[in-house]
Amino acid sequence: MPKAFSEAEKNMINDKLIEAGQELFSRFGLKKTGIKDITEAAGISQGSFYSFYSSKEELYFTILEAEEEKIQKEILDSNIFKGEITAQSFKDFLMKGFQLIDKNQLIKRLYQNQREYQQIVRKLPEEKIEDHIKSDTEKLMPLITSLQEKDKMIEEKPEVISGLLRSLFLLTLHREEIGEEIYPDTIELLIDLISRGLIKE
Repeated sequence: MPKAFSEAEKNMINDKLIEAGQELFSRFGLKKTGIKDITEAAGISQGSFYSFYSSKEELYFTILEAEEEKIQKEILDSNIFKGEITAQSFKDFLMKGFQLIDKNQLIKRLYQNQREYQQIVRKLPEEKIEDHIKSDTEKLMPLITSLQEKDKMIEEKPEVISGLLRSLFLLTLHREEIGEEIYPDTIELLIDLISRGLIKE
């Protein structure tokens, strides 16, 4: 039975698990990374792993949420909206999101591998997925309502616009179906059409 850890030890071990998981998942993917690989890299026993996470999928999801949060913060803190709000500046905002995802090996790997994505979804409790979707929606709401209050965005339910923007990023899961060669141009055209459809000029 795993020993009881102090709060400081828990934080330190969790940090090590996240660091080890991020490195291994980015390099080898979810399927080829085992709990033994993660615990050996983190320097803890396999039994102790379950004091922190119920599965490697839950660890992956925790890391994924943290990475997505960094990207969201970087986009929302950017200077894109400091000047005049135009369809072009909104397009730049959305394109920046795709560029940051493309640079992030962990997110990019997952979004380009539907099997791994489905494996994570199957293993996680339904409420955890629902909380994640709700959190994504809530993060976009202040931006959407702010643009609507400034009469820069069309009058549509903010949650519907949030759903549209989240759906756009989910297309990263269908890169192969869209076609590798035309994917970048397809996404840029779609972003352009969405930006011109949402932003009032």
